[in-house]
Amino acid sequence: MGAQLIDRAPLATPSGQRANLDFREACKAAVRVFQLSEKYKTAPFPNAYAVWFAYSTNADPALVAEIDELLLGQDAISAYDIELLFQAYLAEEQSVFATHDISQAIGDEIDEVLSVLGTSLQQNTAFSETLSTLEQDLPQASSPEQFNTLVSGLIEENRRMNAMTQELNQGLARSQSLISTLSEQLDEVRTQSLRDPLTAIPNRRAFDKTLEEAMDHAARTHEPLCVAMADLDHFKALNDTFGHPAGDVVLQNFARLISGSANEPRLVARYGGEEFAIIFPGSDLMAAYNRLVNIKHTLSKTVHEAEGSVGPLPAVTASFGVAKYQPGMTARELIQKADASLYDAKAKGRNRVCAPGIG
Repeated sequence: MGAQLIDRAPLATPSGQRANLDFREACKAAVRVFQLSEKYKTAPFPNAYAVWFAYSTNADPALVAEIDELLLGQDAISAYDIELLFQAYLAEEQSVFATHDISQAIGDEIDEVLSVLGTSLQQNTAFSETLSTLEQDLPQASSPEQFNTLVSGLIEENRRMNAMTQELNQGLARSQSLISTLSEQLDEVRTQSLRDPLTAIPNRRAFDKTLEEAMDHAARTHEPLCVAMADLDHFKALNDTFGHPAGDVVLQNFARLISGSANEPRLVARYGGEEFAIIFPGSDLMAAYNRLVNIKHTLSKTVHEAEGSVGPLPAVTASFGVAKYQPGMTARELIQKADASLYDAKAKGRNRVCAPGIG
């Protein structure tokens, strides 16, 4: 259905997508992108273009499958869904390219420094040879004129060497400054690749890494560990009724709430869309459950005000599922267990916390 009516190119791997398409294929893909943008009412802004381009070239089967599912029975795809797809499948690739570009620039500048140092070494060798020659010639000077000529040559050579040394120092200082700036940019790109741009909390990629570390620690120390999955109730309806800017405000407010309730900001993450994840190291199931109940109550009383809205938005609630780590569990199994509890919370009417044996 939907976009399947528009042919897609043969499969290409995500990492080689750009390299695998020649000019003619890329142009054909661009035409398909604009056809899809028009058909499904998405303006071809950069992120939307990237999503449709990846879709039309079959760059990622998972992305294609998710879009096909979204398009079933629909004649439009929202900007919100496009942004979620971009963040889930393409944002990391952009950070990889940015990291590569900055790393290449640092490498080029280091090559320049090595070249300058090599030139300096050659100049030092030449200066040493000149001094050695003067040292041999001075005792043999037979007249004041000869002596003065040799001394003048020594002074001139010393001036030349001082000028070259000053130029070298200036060049090295410039390179040091540039490398420092590039290193800061590289750190920022790496940080941003682990952060959700809307809520400024860690993204799923960062969460997966933090969870693995927390599970390793729990396995070594036998300390308790719990993981919770949270989902904003009826979020799509809120978006459809009040618009995506209002939905963004709710997401940001909820992110701040759970970040402030966690032991550390890095222990919370936007897992995808309106779903969030929280890690509770050192907490048993009941302690984690009680903290989630407090978060749930606070959220239900939070006032959300979106720019352009007349008055505050309706009260927003969330459902929570929590699970405890058991030795031998994989991260996937632990998340699935928390997800199962989240499903129970939704099935029981939403706006509640569920855990195995509790709630």
